[in-house]
Amino acid sequence: MNGTPSVASVIAADLAGYGARRCFGLLGTANFRVSHALVQAGVELVSARHEGNAASMADAYAKATGELTLVSVHSGPGLTNALTGIGEAAKSRTPLLVLAGDVPNGAVKNNFHIEQAEMVRAVGAVSERLHSVNSAREDTLRAVTRALRDRQTVVLSMPLDVQHAPLPTNQPPLALPAAPGRLHPDPLAVGRVAHALLGAQSPLILGGRGAVIADAEAALAALAERTGALLATSVCGHGLFAGSPWSVGISGGFSSPVADELISQSDVIVAFGAGLTQWTTKKGKLIAPDAVVAQVDVDGAKLGYQMPVQIAVHGDAKATAEALLAELERLGATKSKPGRRIHAVRERMRAGDNHHYPWPDESSKAFIDPRTLSKAVDAILPMDRVVASDSGHFCGWVPRYLRVPNARASCLSHSFQSVGLGLPSAIGLAIANPGKLAVLGAGDGGFLMSIADLETAIRLGLRLCILVYNDASYAAEVHYFRRQGFSVDIVQFPDTDFAAIARGYGARGITVRALADLEPLKTWVAQGAPGVFVIDGKINPDLEADWHAEHFPN
Repeated sequence: MNGTPSVASVIAADLAGYGARRCFGLLGTANFRVSHALVQAGVELVSARHEGNAASMADAYAKATGELTLVSVHSGPGLTNALTGIGEAAKSRTPLLVLAGDVPNGAVKNNFHIEQAEMVRAVGAVSERLHSVNSAREDTLRAVTRALRDRQTVVLSMPLDVQHAPLPTNQPPLALPAAPGRLHPDPLAVGRVAHALLGAQSPLILGGRGAVIADAEAALAALAERTGALLATSVCGHGLFAGSPWSVGISGGFSSPVADELISQSDVIVAFGAGLTQWTTKKGKLIAPDAVVAQVDVDGAKLGYQMPVQIAVHGDAKATAEALLAELERLGATKSKPGRRIHAVRERMRAGDNHHYPWPDESSKAFIDPRTLSKAVDAILPMDRVVASDSGHFCGWVPRYLRVPNARASCLSHSFQSVGLGLPSAIGLAIANPGKLAVLGAGDGGFLMSIADLETAIRLGLRLCILVYNDASYAAEVHYFRRQGFSVDIVQFPDTDFAAIARGYGARGITVRALADLEPLKTWVAQGAPGVFVIDGKINPDLEADWHAEHFPN
C-alpha cells in the first residue's frame, strides 16, 4: 500500500526496531493489518491453528531466547481463545507482548466487544492500550518496556480506528530505556550466607528459573565447588548443572530417590532464583528441621513467601554468587573443600538416580510401563535435543527420564498447571532452536486438546518426536478419585489411535505396547530424525505416579 503510513505500519516498524524477530498468531480482521505490517518490517509470522497455541508457542520461544516476542490475535474470541496461554506466560513472568486487535473506540454494541483490560488483568497479565493516534508510539514503547524491562506478559489492545488512522512520520522509534544492571546484594546478607556455607557439613546449592535467566550456572557451579556443596534445581531450573557429576537433578516431586535423601540431609541450602514452593520442597519434607535456608531473588516479594527462610538476600543470582565467592576469598576460603564431594557420595548418587534406580517394571502384554518406555526413548533419541512437556498425571516422567543438555533446552509449561500447552510449547522451543530435535511428552487428553497445531509442526518442517503417554483417560482424576471410592468412568474414554491420526496429518506414527515396537523409532533416528514422529505409548492405566500419590493423598 502506498501513501501515508498507518498507525499499524508505524508501530510494526517500531517493534521490529526494538528487536522483535518473530510473531506467533492467528489472523482476523482486527489484527490482519498490523500482522501484515510486521511481515513487511521483516518480522517472521508463525501462523498457528489456535490462538491459545500461538500464545504458548510464543511463551516457550521467549523463555528460550529472551527476545522481544510477539503474539497477534483478533479481537473478542481471538483474545479469549488465547487467555490460557497468556495466563501461563504471566505466571511464568515471560517477557511477552500480545498485540490484541480491538473494536473501534465507542463500538460497545459490536459483537466482538469485550472488556479486554479486565480480562487480561484477571489472568495476571498487564493491560496496555493504543489510546489515540498521537499517543500510539508512546503507548507501544510503554508496553515493550514493561514486557522487556519488568519481565511481564503485556497485552496491548489496538482499537481498529486507531490502528488504521494515518500517522505521517519520518522519525525513528522512540528510544527503549536501557536495561538495568544486575541487582547487587547487601554485603551484610552476603556475609551471613558465606559464614553459613563455611560452617556447613552438608551444603546444597539450589538453582531455579531466576538462575537460568541470570546466566548464573557457571558462578553457582564455582560456588558449589568452593564450598563442597551438591547441586540441585527446581523444576523450572531443570537442565542447570546437567553436565556436573555433583548434581542430584530436580528437587521435589520429580526428584530421584537419592536426591530426596541427600537434599533432606543438607544442613545449609542456598536457593538462587527458586521459589521454594511446595513442589520443590515436597511440602517442606525435604527441608531438615535444623537446616539453614537462604533464599536469593531479584523479586523481594518472593523472599520467604512460600516458606520461612533464615537468610533473605535481595539480589541477582549471578551477582550474588560472585559476591559470595569474593567474600569467601576475603575470609580466607581460597581453596575448594571436599565437603560432600567424595567418591562414596558420587557412587550413591549414580546408583540412585532416575536412570539407574531399579523401579519394578509393571508392563503387561497390552500395556507398557511408562518409566520403561521413557527410559528406552531417551536412550534411542540423540542427546542434542530440546524437551518440552505438557501437564497432567504423566508429566513427572518427562523431566525424570528425558534428559536435556542444558536449562535453555527445557520447557516445562506447568506454571498454570493447564493441560494442553505441551505441543505448542514444543513448537516454540523448536523454532527457538533451529535444526535441533525437539521432543515432547504429552498425555492423551492434552495432546487431543492441542492437536490442530500438529499441522503447524509439519508445515514448518520441524524435527519433532512426540511421546504420547496414552492411558485413555484423565489419569490424575482417575487415580485421585478412585482412591476415594468414586466411580471414574466419566474420566475414561475409548482408546485413540494416535499413530493413525499422525499419519493422517503427514507425520510418522507407531503404536508401542512393548520395547520391540520401538524399532521404527531407531530407524527414524538413523535416518537423521526428519520431520515429525509420533509414539502412541499404550501405558499401564493402573500405574499411579509416585509423585502424584504423594502430592495428592486422600
